Amino acid sequence: MLLVIGVVVAAVAGFMAGYLVGSEKQPETMSIVDDYGRNVKLSGMAERIVSVAPTPTEILFAVGAGSHVVGVDDYSDYPGETANLTKVGSYTLNLEVIISLNPDLIVCSDLVPRAQLDQLATQQGIPYFIFATRTMEDVYKDIRLAGGLTGHTTEADQLVTQLQTRVNAITSKTLAANVTKSRVYIEYYPLWTYGPGSFGDDLIRLAGGENIAANASNEYPELTPEYIIAQNPEIIVYTIGPMTTTTEAEIAGREGWSGISAVAGDEIYSIDDNLLSRYGPRVVDGLEQLAEMIHPELFS
Repeated sequence: MLLVIGVVVAAVAGFMAGYLVGSEKQPETMSIVDDYGRNVKLSGMAERIVSVAPTPTEILFAVGAGSHVVGVDDYSDYPGETANLTKVGSYTLNLEVIISLNPDLIVCSDLVPRAQLDQLATQQGIPYFIFATRTMEDVYKDIRLAGGLTGHTTEADQLVTQLQTRVNAITSKTLAANVTKSRVYIEYYPLWTYGPGSFGDDLIRLAGGENIAANASNEYPELTPEYIIAQNPEIIVYTIGPMTTTTEAEIAGREGWSGISAVAGDEIYSIDDNLLSRYGPRVVDGLEQLAEMIHPELFS
């Protein structure tokens, strides 16, 4: 019993959020708080996991828990091993397939509709855990949570340390007092961008930029062309992915945009959408690229 308590205490110490508590009758029973403040109870470390969002999929593999994953959503395509896993749908889940995989846990992001997950929890007793990242600090926290869920706390802590080192190497330059913050517009879909409280907003800040949508009314606003022109961004970054066909030429050719500083100064860049929209370890790759776009003078 003392050994069990020691393991639990060590796991708790590694968390920035969430917790584990042992049960006297069932020593391996644990309870972890997810990013929505939900108390998720498990009978032990998760051994058969279905991930229904790309972000938790990437995190689980990154902490060495890929062998625990038995099924993934249709959009989970990284790392390459996911190609061999059973697909369970996306925004509409195939509940029969999920049940057939006999999971002891489902992990998801906060963008996944919860009605079907609630149905599985109520009717099949399959718990689900929500990862809801908004900042880089949240990334570290969720990596540690994934490690705690699967018994890979050491690997999770090591990964967090590596990522923190890389992020600090960037922010030591971009957030220096003498660095001018350029006005930045990131477009992940025509005229749609990242507003206050979103992960994209935090990335722009860490990369040494000023988000032109920082005062928008929600996290993912659709802006008007007139608003963007008035804000006059000095850097424009558009994402490349399956949901958009945007090109540099298309942006430069938009009516009234020729006078925008970023267009006139040929400061339009592209970035892989997965590096900004999936809030796992690869988001640091995105931050590094974004920082070099905004402040090439600091990374030459």
